[in-house]
Amino acid sequence: MQHKGWQRFFFRGKRLHPIWRTLIYLLGLLAAEVALDLLVALVYVGTLILAGRPPMDALGVLTSGRLPYPILLGTGLTRLTGALGLALLLGRFLDREPMEMMGFCRARAGRDGMTGIVLGLGTMLALGGTRLALGWATADRGLGTLSSLLLDAVALFPLALAEEVAFRGYLLRALAGWRGPIVGVTVTSLLFALFHAFNPNPSWLAILNIALAGVVFALAVERSGTLWLAVGYHFAWNLAQGPLLGMPVSGMGWEGLLALGTGGPALWTGGAFGPEGGLLATVVLLLSLPVLWATTRRRATVAGVCRRQRAAAEARFGPLPHLHYRLDVERRFFDDIARSVERGDREGEVVLLLRHGDGRLLLHTKSFYPTNAYRLPSGGIRHGEPVLAAARREVEEETGLALGGAHPLGLLTYSLRQGRGRLFFHSWLVIGEVEGEPVTDDAGERIAGFRQVPPDALPQVATRLRALPPEWAGWGHFRALAHDAAFRWLGEEEHTAETELA
Repeated sequence: MQHKGWQRFFFRGKRLHPIWRTLIYLLGLLAAEVALDLLVALVYVGTLILAGRPPMDALGVLTSGRLPYPILLGTGLTRLTGALGLALLLGRFLDREPMEMMGFCRARAGRDGMTGIVLGLGTMLALGGTRLALGWATADRGLGTLSSLLLDAVALFPLALAEEVAFRGYLLRALAGWRGPIVGVTVTSLLFALFHAFNPNPSWLAILNIALAGVVFALAVERSGTLWLAVGYHFAWNLAQGPLLGMPVSGMGWEGLLALGTGGPALWTGGAFGPEGGLLATVVLLLSLPVLWATTRRRATVAGVCRRQRAAAEARFGPLPHLHYRLDVERRFFDDIARSVERGDREGEVVLLLRHGDGRLLLHTKSFYPTNAYRLPSGGIRHGEPVLAAARREVEEETGLALGGAHPLGLLTYSLRQGRGRLFFHSWLVIGEVEGEPVTDDAGERIAGFRQVPPDALPQVATRLRALPPEWAGWGHFRALAHDAAFRWLGEEEHTAETELA
């Protein structure tokens, strides 16, 4: 869809412009946090007053510099509700993208979360150990207990998850998809720091370090493709800093198992704001970047790869249409895709619209398909392979032809279901020109024949795919969707071209 004049200020393709989606989310998040935090505080103070505490004493609890546990837990839960609810709402109706694109990959939650926890604990313990080695702290026994540590963990986890959903889930995705990961990481890290600027005892160095922490967490998301690595890192960083080592957490005092406190030069230790306000945190965070980079090598999820591919494609070709489907498929088909993804053989696929000079499109069938099951050719995108490079390679392998004038037509994403199993997958529809008769020399492809059809025959091809025998029904429905989308988007592309000529 082409917009002119003032429309370009508000829309990008068929969606609201990322700037406006970002502003809507930020304003909604701010309003929700203020309202919900106030509600939690009023409920807690009201409960104290009803229990017999003088009103001024009850209000004084809120300004003591150390949040009471019920407020800490309530704030975490309400902020998570606001951040997640708003992200899902806007993702559904404004972004029109599945939640997997925000980094919610259930299959990787445990592994990535534990990796993040190890990194977060290691980073903060290294910082605390450095303070001890330099004589800026002593390992005194704190007032915290194992029970309080567990309770604090329960309260800190939703806070960390809420901030990751907001800044590295919704906002990073929206901004990186618009202007690339560098802009996305930079802007969200600055916003992350700004949201902490109103904590007690801030300094410019503290704000800088929190922005740097935002870069670390954003890198974790960009490299892994999930939120869980950043959530684990963020959660463990806070847990080790306060409840374990007894240092302030972003300006908030804490009773920990140990009491490292705030001793030493404030420039290095952060003083009353805590470690995040000192140069030691700057050094530790910078050193953690190469460790994180090495830890996340070849770890990106298919959804994360899809998000990067989409950002790159739209940066070059402009806004592209996108459709998402939830499908139940056969066990054989589900397992085949899952294995290829796990091996790294397939990070999504390309569906090829190979157009001859007369406008007809090439279909093929394979020896093991049901009778007369012709479809558009497709092939997997290998690890690190650009979408158009994958398309050219697949055309060469499956037809022996050269692909010219190729460009992406649109993107299909799927949430595939098999029993309790869930799998995210995506297909790029790529259109280009070919000449000559197709021939395949790759016996492994098992291609049994080719056929050429006009574009307006694609709905009939989709209908035949949906009518395959029961054991092929899920696969046929999956494949039919690309033909439906191709027919629809080819019509829109033709209409756009005619409009521009007019």
